[in-house]
Amino acid sequence: MISDKSSLASRLGWIRSDAEQAIETARQQFAGYAQSSDGSGFSGCREVCRQIWGVLDILGADGASMLGREIVLLLDALIQNRVANVRAAQEAVAEGLLQLSEYLKHLQEGYADLPVVVLPTLNNLRAARDSELLSEYLVFLPEDGHVGNEQIGSEEYMQLSLEKLQQVATKLRFYFQKALLGWFRGEQPQRMLQATGKVAANMVVLSNAQRLRALWWITSALSAALADGRLEHSVAVKMLMGRMEREIRHFGEMGETHYDPTVPDELLKNLLYYIGLAESGSAITDKVKAAYNLDLYLPQGETLSELRQYYTMPGRDLWHAVGNSVIDELQGLQGILEGMQDEEHQPELLEKLADKTSRLSSTLGMIGLGQAAELTSRLGDELTGKANKQATQSLDELLYISTHYLKLEKVLKEYAQTGYDTTETIFSEDGEGQDPSTARSLMRTTLSELNKAQARMVSFYKEGWAFYYLDEVVAALENISGALNVLDAPELLPMVSTALRYLRDDLQAQRREPSNQELSTFADILTLFEACISTRQHDEDYLSLLPTGYEKLRELDRFSELDLLEDIDLDEMTQDVAAKKKAQQQTAASLFHKIRNQGLRPALA
Repeated sequence: MISDKSSLASRLGWIRSDAEQAIETARQQFAGYAQSSDGSGFSGCREVCRQIWGVLDILGADGASMLGREIVLLLDALIQNRVANVRAAQEAVAEGLLQLSEYLKHLQEGYADLPVVVLPTLNNLRAARDSELLSEYLVFLPEDGHVGNEQIGSEEYMQLSLEKLQQVATKLRFYFQKALLGWFRGEQPQRMLQATGKVAANMVVLSNAQRLRALWWITSALSAALADGRLEHSVAVKMLMGRMEREIRHFGEMGETHYDPTVPDELLKNLLYYIGLAESGSAITDKVKAAYNLDLYLPQGETLSELRQYYTMPGRDLWHAVGNSVIDELQGLQGILEGMQDEEHQPELLEKLADKTSRLSSTLGMIGLGQAAELTSRLGDELTGKANKQATQSLDELLYISTHYLKLEKVLKEYAQTGYDTTETIFSEDGEGQDPSTARSLMRTTLSELNKAQARMVSFYKEGWAFYYLDEVVAALENISGALNVLDAPELLPMVSTALRYLRDDLQAQRREPSNQELSTFADILTLFEACISTRQHDEDYLSLLPTGYEKLRELDRFSELDLLEDIDLDEMTQDVAAKKKAQQQTAASLFHKIRNQGLRPALA
């Protein structure tokens, strides 16, 4: 059920400040009591959470109330020793408290009260006490199915034989491809996007199934939003529009009957997501928004930039607060170490240092930094042993302890910045692990060089095959190749090395003018490479894009008389990417990523 946004936001305004204070109190009590072995220390935290739950339940904030209830039930289970994995349960409570605060902010900003937004957190809390998990449903697709001809505004349908349908689809796909290429090159983008919209409108007429008519209607609306400047022309949107070009091909090859079951709901979900992001003002886009009630899922009065940040980085402010709090503790520990340079005060300070270090390890574990927690726990045990023996610490030993705290501070800063646990890299014995901030700087440089290469390729084409522009493109790609070697990204190198060989040894060496189709393929390779770097820069999955990129390399190779892939085994590269992706999926998600990626936005194309 979707609540009245403005009414709920107003009601929450009355209690938001008090609720935040209560949540912070519960969080502090929970952190202080986390080391209690019998669970009795959680009682105070539970009572605060019970009061929060009661207030939210009276207000009618269903999602927040469900979160409060599950936190209370898990705390009850911890107190009664009915939890098999105490550490996992503690992490679930910490996650729940963070998400509860973020969800209340979500509601007060005008979002609908949708418990599905916090469903993964609810299920983590329930799983920790071995309770049955709740069911999931799609946020952006109504349960009563897809829109009909009444919303689309047309019942027109042209029935064709399979052979004729293939011919028409091939022609429409050609027009769509040509328009996309012009758009990618920046050549009259509004006109090109209007052309993709017309193709999509024709695809509606060729489709009889309501689901497919909805698919092409939404695609036409997305084209209109882009053409009218109502939506940013991002890499992700370009990839999605490129996907629709391939869907036209599949439609023609398979025919409607066989094609319809192959279209995943996820594709419609992605299209609707971007329609929802688009600003109002385009007629067909507004009709789609109204038909799918997308305004109920998006805030009122928020800019596109703010909305995107909200969807991609939920909980960031909270996470910075948590990270800064732990960093403050570390700085306090460094202060104790400074006092220990006076050997007379060492016994007293060492005992204090050992106790605070052990407590710090528990805090690190609760916020999802398991490896850092384990290393810090060992240090705490070492310090406790030395404190019991009243051993004097040398300057080298104090330096060793201080270095541990400095490394922890670096881990926490990177965790707050990206959500990734870099403990292994930062604590590596050889110290040769690449600084994540350096990697991000290299990726920014790569994108800058790539933008330069793309601009020069456009000039090369528009100015009648002006070959001198290719010198600059080659130079930019060589710089990118060097950056990739430093980044240790061998799976991305084939896209750059093949592009370099194509330009240098084929086009430049032979002064050959490429066909529009092969130039389109080359543009696809650069766009895919840009998407890979952009997603990697934002710590998202870029490996899924590589198989498509490798296929584009094979396509480019077929245009050239040279063997562009002579020294590249793409089959082996594809297997390596699949193995890396599998390993990535098997890696346990950090607490930050559970909060960040738990469905607050649909998956990107």
